[in-house]
Amino acid sequence: MFSQTKQPLKDSIRMLLVVAALSMLAACEWYGSESRNKPIFHDKPPEATNVTIVPPIQPGQVIKASYSYVDDDDPEGDSLYLWRIDNEQVATTLSFTLPLDSEGKALSFCVTPVAVSGDEKQGMQVCVDETITGQYSMPTLIDLTLSSPITTGVEISASYTFVDENNRTEGDSQYSWQVDDNEVSTQASITLSPDNQDKMLTLCVTPVAALGENATGEAVCTPAQMIMAKEGAAPSIENLSFSAFAKAGNQISINYDFVDSDGDQEGESLMTWSIDNSEISQEASLLLPQDSQGKLLSFCITPVALTGIPDTGEQACINTDIADIVVSGELALEETITLVIKGYTVNGVSWQTIVGDSSWTQSTNETEFIIKGQNDTDDASQLVGKGLQVCIDTVEEDEICLPLAEQPSDVITGGLPTEIDGDFNITKRVVAPLNYIDLTIDGVTKRLHRPLNDIESILLNHSSAGSVPLHTGTWFAEGTEINWTMYDHATATASCAGRGMMLPVQGKDDTSDPHGLQQFYDAIVSRYPQFEDSPVVRGMAWPGLYFRSSSMQGVGFHYDFYLVTGHASSIDDATSEAAGCLSTPPE
Repeated sequence: MFSQTKQPLKDSIRMLLVVAALSMLAACEWYGSESRNKPIFHDKPPEATNVTIVPPIQPGQVIKASYSYVDDDDPEGDSLYLWRIDNEQVATTLSFTLPLDSEGKALSFCVTPVAVSGDEKQGMQVCVDETITGQYSMPTLIDLTLSSPITTGVEISASYTFVDENNRTEGDSQYSWQVDDNEVSTQASITLSPDNQDKMLTLCVTPVAALGENATGEAVCTPAQMIMAKEGAAPSIENLSFSAFAKAGNQISINYDFVDSDGDQEGESLMTWSIDNSEISQEASLLLPQDSQGKLLSFCITPVALTGIPDTGEQACINTDIADIVVSGELALEETITLVIKGYTVNGVSWQTIVGDSSWTQSTNETEFIIKGQNDTDDASQLVGKGLQVCIDTVEEDEICLPLAEQPSDVITGGLPTEIDGDFNITKRVVAPLNYIDLTIDGVTKRLHRPLNDIESILLNHSSAGSVPLHTGTWFAEGTEINWTMYDHATATASCAGRGMMLPVQGKDDTSDPHGLQQFYDAIVSRYPQFEDSPVVRGMAWPGLYFRSSSMQGVGFHYDFYLVTGHASSIDDATSEAAGCLSTPPE
């Protein structure tokens, strides 16, 4: 009886558990479905629409742009603006003043919308282009007056105010000097000969703007004035000199003596400063611009007396070069580095090899240095793989030294890179070995290039996106900073091909090309007879290694050649050796 009443209770419990489990599964299914169907929102970048350059587009006036910022969710932040004139950046604000000389040039405005927040804060740059076309009225001229006195034998000039409503600068305004209504000169000033005495002088000036339409205005003339006789002596300038060393960034003025035999005191003498024959100032002193180094500095002064006839003397001028030292050339063996020194008083020049903190002199030539030893028997290794500097002993600033490798790469080109940063920028370079040797046979010239060092191999592999493979081994040249590359046969072949070249034939066991390694060796020996033991190393600073050739010796083997002694051999294709690539030099 006990067991019969217990069994139905167990069945009831099982049923309740099953129902509960099914309910939970259904709930999970509904929740998962809701989660899967929940929409995912993706933030979009902002946009710039209706980008417009607001007219008028007038040189000398403020130009501005307008646009619509579009973003459904995020307000605008510091959007980026860029103005260009003839593809050169001129401003990064929403408005700026157009240069007076911008007439007829291409104007471009670009905006990159930037949101304050959001996943994608910066949108696409949008640009709009216009041509700068201003509207101008004719220039005019006021306050035209002649210098005084109006006498023979002295320079007579004019002063006036050039007026242009659009602030255009004056161009080549036209002069017409007339004596008794007959034109005698079209220059800016005139000196009248004695036969013009008692005649009437008139000057007419036609104002001309530097640019734009309606550039030429109406002529304005002075009243006719009687030409008087010259009286007394004109003042003059003596002992004219610069007060300081002419170097960019220096403030410089003038020393001179004002001389007037009649005892007249100096008035406001006329001064002009010019750089490379372009006038830049009429003040008594001048701050030399930072970009003026190496240019010609000129100062001219026209003495003017307070009293006397005439009161204006002849212009006196003085010139000097603004200090500059310029080196140029290729940083490689047997190449010439030129030196141009301006403005300095030079005591001596020293071309020095640098190794660490040590240096020694190679030459004292004051205009150039051919990168090679002082004597024919000096090894190339004395220069190659090392630094090079030129030091100039000057009166004005003592010794000035310029490490050549630190000069801009477009001024001192070449050099062997020995260090780079993480962005593949060259951070150190040294004097490179002889880059190549040419060989002409039966009128055909071919060029054997030196092996690469490890940094050159890395740079070529990066710049070619891998089409020039990396080296498979290295060999360090003692006494230099050169880590030469080595290659197995397949990689050497691919490296040359990736640079548009090929491996040369061996030249002894394989003469299918007359320009083989054997023939280049013979040429090297002939070129450097003083280094008969190893001309390729001592004369050219190439590595003393066997060089791979394209000549097959057997399955898995190719011929190679020892350029140090001229020994021909062979090697298995898997072993790493030096590789010099062959090319046809450009005509």
